[in-house]
Amino acid sequence: MKTQPHLTTALTRAAEDVSQTQIEAMTTPPVERTLKHRRTFCYEVYERADGLWDIEAQMQDRKTYPFTLASCERETAEALHSMILRVTVDNSLSIVDVHCDTLAAPYLEQCQQITPDYRKMVGLNIVRGFRSAMRERFSGIHGCTHITELANSLPTVAIQGVGVELAVRHRQAVGDEQAGRPFQINQCHALAEGAEAVKLYYPRWYKHPE
Repeated sequence: MKTQPHLTTALTRAAEDVSQTQIEAMTTPPVERTLKHRRTFCYEVYERADGLWDIEAQMQDRKTYPFTLASCERETAEALHSMILRVTVDNSLSIVDVHCDTLAAPYLEQCQQITPDYRKMVGLNIVRGFRSAMRERFSGIHGCTHITELANSLPTVAIQGVGVELAVRHRQAVGDEQAGRPFQINQCHALAEGAEAVKLYYPRWYKHPE
Protein backbone atom coordinates (compact mmCIF):
# COMPACT_ATOMS: atom_id res chain seq x y z
CA MET A 1 0.00 0.00 0.00
CA LYS A 2 1.53 3.27 -1.09
CA THR A 3 1.00 6.78 0.19
CA GLN A 4 -1.38 8.76 -2.00
CA PRO A 5 0.19 10.19 -5.20
CA HIS A 6 -0.42 13.85 -4.35
CA LEU A 7 2.09 13.50 -1.51
CA THR A 8 4.94 12.57 -3.86
CA THR A 9 6.55 16.02 -3.96
CA ALA A 10 6.44 16.41 -0.19
CA LEU A 11 7.83 12.91 0.26
CA THR A 12 10.65 13.60 -2.16
CA ARG A 13 11.64 16.69 -0.21
CA ALA A 14 11.45 14.74 3.04
CA ALA A 15 13.63 11.97 1.64
CA GLU A 16 16.34 14.49 0.92
CA ASP A 17 16.64 15.69 4.50
CA VAL A 18 15.15 12.96 6.70
CA SER A 19 18.60 12.01 8.02
CA GLN A 20 19.29 15.55 9.22
CA THR A 21 17.96 16.83 12.52
CA GLN A 22 15.38 19.60 12.49
CA ILE A 23 15.68 20.29 16.20
CA GLU A 24 17.83 23.16 17.39
CA ALA A 25 21.04 21.97 18.99
CA MET A 26 21.23 21.53 22.74
CA THR A 27 24.46 20.09 24.09
CA THR A 28 26.64 17.80 22.01
CA PRO A 29 25.64 14.22 22.84
CA PRO A 30 28.43 12.20 24.49
CA VAL A 31 28.13 9.25 22.07
CA GLU A 32 27.68 8.80 18.35
CA ARG A 33 24.07 8.28 17.34
CA THR A 34 21.88 7.75 14.25
CA LEU A 35 18.53 9.35 13.56
CA LYS A 36 15.92 6.60 13.09
CA HIS A 37 12.49 8.18 13.37
CA ARG A 38 10.89 11.60 13.00
CA ARG A 39 7.46 12.73 14.15
CA THR A 40 6.41 16.23 13.12
CA PHE A 41 3.48 18.41 14.09
CA CYS A 42 2.40 21.58 12.32
CA TYR A 43 -0.36 24.00 13.33
CA GLU A 44 -1.56 27.04 11.38
CA VAL A 45 -4.27 29.58 12.24
CA TYR A 46 -6.25 31.44 9.59
CA GLU A 47 -8.63 34.37 9.99
CA ARG A 48 -11.59 33.90 7.65
CA ALA A 49 -13.49 36.53 5.71
CA ASP A 50 -16.74 35.49 7.42
CA GLY A 51 -15.46 36.38 10.91
CA LEU A 52 -14.57 32.82 11.92
CA TRP A 53 -11.14 31.20 12.38
CA ASP A 54 -9.66 28.00 10.96
CA ILE A 55 -7.04 26.08 12.90
CA GLU A 56 -5.32 23.47 10.74
CA ALA A 57 -3.04 20.76 12.04
CA GLN A 58 -1.04 17.88 10.62
CA MET A 59 1.11 15.14 12.12
CA GLN A 60 3.47 12.80 10.28
CA ASP A 61 5.71 9.87 11.18
CA ARG A 62 8.69 8.92 9.00
CA LYS A 63 11.58 6.47 9.25
CA THR A 64 15.09 7.05 7.97
CA TYR A 65 15.17 3.55 6.48
CA PRO A 66 12.80 1.22 4.59
CA PHE A 67 10.22 -0.17 7.00
CA THR A 68 7.94 -3.22 6.75
CA LEU A 69 4.45 -3.05 8.25
CA ALA A 70 1.94 -5.87 8.57
CA SER A 71 -0.08 -4.35 5.73
CA CYS A 72 2.59 -2.88 3.46
CA GLU A 73 6.11 -1.53 3.10
CA ARG A 74 7.31 2.05 3.42
CA GLU A 75 10.32 3.45 1.63
CA THR A 76 12.82 5.68 3.40
CA ALA A 77 11.07 8.92 4.45
CA GLU A 78 7.68 7.77 3.21
CA ALA A 79 5.00 8.70 5.72
CA LEU A 80 3.85 5.93 8.04
CA HIS A 81 1.22 8.25 9.46
CA SER A 82 -0.13 11.47 8.01
CA MET A 83 -3.26 12.90 9.62
CA ILE A 84 -4.81 16.34 9.09
CA LEU A 85 -7.38 18.18 11.17
CA ARG A 86 -9.17 21.47 10.60
CA VAL A 87 -11.44 23.03 13.22
CA THR A 88 -13.40 26.21 12.64
CA VAL A 89 -14.08 28.35 15.70
CA ASP A 90 -15.85 31.59 16.51
CA ASN A 91 -14.46 34.42 18.64
CA SER A 92 -15.46 32.60 21.82
CA LEU A 93 -13.36 29.61 20.64
CA SER A 94 -16.41 27.39 20.29
CA ILE A 95 -16.08 24.85 17.48
CA VAL A 96 -18.58 25.32 14.66
CA ASP A 97 -17.12 22.94 12.06
CA VAL A 98 -14.60 20.08 11.86
CA HIS A 99 -12.86 18.30 9.01
CA CYS A 100 -10.22 15.61 9.33
CA ASP A 101 -8.62 13.04 7.08
CA THR A 102 -6.07 10.27 7.21
CA LEU A 103 -3.71 10.46 4.24
CA ALA A 104 -1.31 7.71 5.30
CA ALA A 105 -1.60 4.98 7.93
CA PRO A 106 -0.55 1.36 8.42
CA TYR A 107 -4.16 0.23 7.88
CA LEU A 108 -5.33 3.06 5.66
CA GLU A 109 -8.87 1.97 4.74
CA GLN A 110 -9.65 0.85 8.26
CA CYS A 111 -8.08 3.91 9.88
CA GLN A 112 -10.05 6.25 7.63
CA GLN A 113 -13.36 4.85 8.89
CA ILE A 114 -13.14 6.74 12.20
CA THR A 115 -12.55 10.21 10.76
CA PRO A 116 -16.26 11.16 10.37
CA ASP A 117 -16.72 10.64 14.13
CA TYR A 118 -14.60 13.71 14.83
CA ARG A 119 -17.62 15.79 13.85
CA LYS A 120 -18.57 15.15 17.50
CA MET A 121 -16.16 17.98 18.34
CA VAL A 122 -18.66 20.52 16.99
CA GLY A 123 -20.11 22.47 19.90
CA LEU A 124 -17.11 22.03 22.21
CA ASN A 125 -15.23 25.07 23.44
CA ILE A 126 -11.48 24.74 22.98
CA VAL A 127 -10.56 26.45 26.26
CA ARG A 128 -13.33 25.18 28.54
CA GLY A 129 -13.23 21.50 29.43
CA PHE A 130 -11.97 20.58 26.00
CA ARG A 131 -9.49 17.80 26.80
CA SER A 132 -11.84 16.01 29.19
CA ALA A 133 -14.58 16.19 26.56
CA MET A 134 -12.18 14.70 24.01
CA ARG A 135 -11.40 11.80 26.36
CA GLU A 136 -15.11 11.11 26.80
CA ARG A 137 -15.71 10.99 23.05
CA PHE A 138 -12.55 9.51 21.54
CA SER A 139 -10.60 7.45 24.07
CA GLY A 140 -9.41 3.97 23.18
CA ILE A 141 -11.31 2.23 20.39
CA HIS A 142 -13.60 5.23 19.92
CA GLY A 143 -11.02 7.36 18.14
CA CYS A 144 -7.73 7.63 16.27
CA THR A 145 -4.74 8.03 18.58
CA HIS A 146 -3.03 10.49 16.26
CA ILE A 147 -6.01 12.69 15.36
CA THR A 148 -6.87 12.92 19.05
CA GLU A 149 -3.27 13.82 19.82
CA LEU A 150 -3.45 16.61 17.22
CA ALA A 151 -6.65 17.89 18.80
CA ASN A 152 -5.26 17.89 22.34
CA SER A 153 -2.83 20.70 21.48
CA LEU A 154 -5.58 22.92 20.09
CA PRO A 155 -6.18 24.89 23.34
CA THR A 156 -2.71 26.46 23.45
CA VAL A 157 -2.63 26.94 19.67
CA ALA A 158 -6.02 28.67 19.75
CA ILE A 159 -4.92 30.97 22.55
CA GLN A 160 -1.79 31.99 20.64
CA GLY A 161 -3.39 32.22 17.22
CA VAL A 162 -6.84 33.59 18.05
CA GLY A 163 -6.92 34.68 21.69
CA VAL A 164 -3.79 36.84 21.53
CA GLU A 165 -4.99 38.51 18.34
CA LEU A 166 -8.41 39.32 19.80
CA ALA A 167 -6.86 40.54 23.06
CA VAL A 168 -4.54 42.93 21.19
CA ARG A 169 -7.44 44.30 19.15
CA HIS A 170 -9.55 44.79 22.26
CA ARG A 171 -6.75 46.58 24.08
CA GLN A 172 -6.19 48.85 21.07
CA ALA A 173 -9.90 49.61 20.88
CA VAL A 174 -10.55 50.46 24.54
CA GLY A 175 -7.09 51.35 25.88
CA ASP A 176 -5.00 49.72 28.60
CA GLU A 177 -7.02 51.19 31.46
CA GLN A 178 -10.27 49.66 30.29
CA ALA A 179 -8.91 46.40 28.92
CA GLY A 180 -8.31 44.81 32.32
CA ARG A 181 -5.62 42.40 33.43
CA PRO A 182 -3.75 40.64 30.59
CA PHE A 183 -5.17 37.13 30.24
CA GLN A 184 -1.76 35.43 30.40
CA ILE A 185 -1.08 36.43 34.02
CA ASN A 186 -1.27 33.42 36.37
CA GLN A 187 -1.36 31.02 33.42
CA CYS A 188 2.22 29.78 33.84
CA HIS A 189 5.20 29.88 36.21
CA ALA A 190 6.94 32.83 34.58
CA LEU A 191 3.78 34.97 34.65
CA ALA A 192 2.54 34.28 38.16
CA GLU A 193 1.21 37.55 39.58
CA GLY A 194 4.09 37.62 42.06
CA ALA A 195 6.78 36.76 39.52
CA GLU A 196 9.63 38.95 38.31
CA ALA A 197 8.33 39.06 34.73
CA VAL A 198 5.01 40.52 35.86
CA LYS A 199 6.81 43.03 38.09
CA LEU A 200 8.95 44.14 35.14
CA TYR A 201 6.45 44.15 32.29
CA TYR A 202 3.02 44.37 33.93
CA PRO A 203 3.71 46.28 37.16
CA ARG A 204 0.08 47.38 37.50
CA TRP A 205 -0.91 43.76 38.03
CA TYR A 206 2.01 42.70 40.18
CA LYS A 207 1.29 41.36 43.65
CA HIS A 208 4.12 40.86 46.09
CA PRO A 209 4.30 37.22 47.26
CA GLU A 210 3.22 36.66 50.83
